[in-house]
Amino acid sequence: MSAAHPAAGGPETGQAKADQEAKLPNQEQRATWLELFFDLVFVTALAQLARRFTDDTTLRGFSIFALMFVSVWWAWVGNTLFAGRYGNEGRPYRWGTALQLLSVGGLALGVLGDLKDVGGFFSVLFAVNRFVLVGMYAAQIKDAPSPELARAQFRTFGLSALIWLGSAWLPLGWQQVAWGCAVGVDAVASMVSRRVQAQNLPHPEHLPERVGLLTIISLGAIITEIVGGAGNQKLTLIGQLPAGLSLLITLVLFKLYFDEARDLPVLLAHRDGRVGTLLLWLYTHLPLTLALTALGVGIGHGIANQGPEADQHERVIVALSLTTIFLNLAALRLVTQHALGKLRMDLSIWALLLGGAAMLGLMFVPLGTLPYQAATLAVCGLALLAVWRDPARQFLSRTEEAVAEETHADESAADDGSSGHSSNQGRSAQATTPET
Repeated sequence: MSAAHPAAGGPETGQAKADQEAKLPNQEQRATWLELFFDLVFVTALAQLARRFTDDTTLRGFSIFALMFVSVWWAWVGNTLFAGRYGNEGRPYRWGTALQLLSVGGLALGVLGDLKDVGGFFSVLFAVNRFVLVGMYAAQIKDAPSPELARAQFRTFGLSALIWLGSAWLPLGWQQVAWGCAVGVDAVASMVSRRVQAQNLPHPEHLPERVGLLTIISLGAIITEIVGGAGNQKLTLIGQLPAGLSLLITLVLFKLYFDEARDLPVLLAHRDGRVGTLLLWLYTHLPLTLALTALGVGIGHGIANQGPEADQHERVIVALSLTTIFLNLAALRLVTQHALGKLRMDLSIWALLLGGAAMLGLMFVPLGTLPYQAATLAVCGLALLAVWRDPARQFLSRTEEAVAEETHADESAADDGSSGHSSNQGRSAQATTPET
């Protein structure tokens, strides 16, 4: 009878090994079905937020919409960064994401209605979301290669969760101040703990993939608003032409974002250890995603309603949203150049800045929905044409491919070295283990 070897292990040993391998930075990591399901819940949350803004397009309504949007976006970022740092196959992530999925579903219910009725509910549900994230990081303190980061995040999100929970019993107004403070705690902590974060950067392929999926969700929210607004008009060519132009605008925005070397800042941040570059790239997507959601509200409002007042509302919301989008796309290009050490104003940046300025000018031109949509499409189309013809865009694309190949080559070398080390260990163990 032979003695049982520890390496043979049972199901628990196999699961522990899988959990450990999921944390290795040189392992390939793609979005799982659970992550896609988690993102799908955010489709509902963003749709509910857009509906809230549609019901109240005043400055106060936008402020509440923006505060709730930032909070929901931050819930998504917390889950995404954890998966990028520790893998998306381990038990802490799977169980934690399932619980966070339920909390985000509850948040979607709490974004509508008067704040005096839903504010406490929203606070408690978000506190639950934060406490779950605290538990996920607590599970990494013992097993993670860099426990210092897990401890730092445990303390940060724990404080944030307590602020969210306490805000449920605050009066209206102070409650929203507490929300902003809780989000600020998370944001400031991530900016001042760069040394700790450098020990475990998010996966260079997984993070851009997840961010791209959320951007697609935001673009999909625009389509939803377009279809909803078009349903209030007659099914004729003229009646549906504004919707058709709006769909083309959405397609142009898709091309402006996804035809860029958008993975390059993350790849360079990993290669050079630049935590600030990675965080700047990530946080630039917050106003971008918010502006895309607000753009859908403005376009849908303009298509669904007619009259001078409705046209003015459309012009203001669409112009400010698109200006913000153009500015953030330009900022993403600058982040990429900064990561390369070649910060300069190229053709794409000038085109995006001029596009934003043109949209601000159109805000004051008294145009109806159809001519305004045509003018907006012209501005977006010209910006896309300039970006496409920009030699810097092609250079950045080639650079992204080169850096990605370099990263994959390093990963393969690391895998080969790890396999060789494991093989040597196996042969050594086989030679020294006596047979019984």
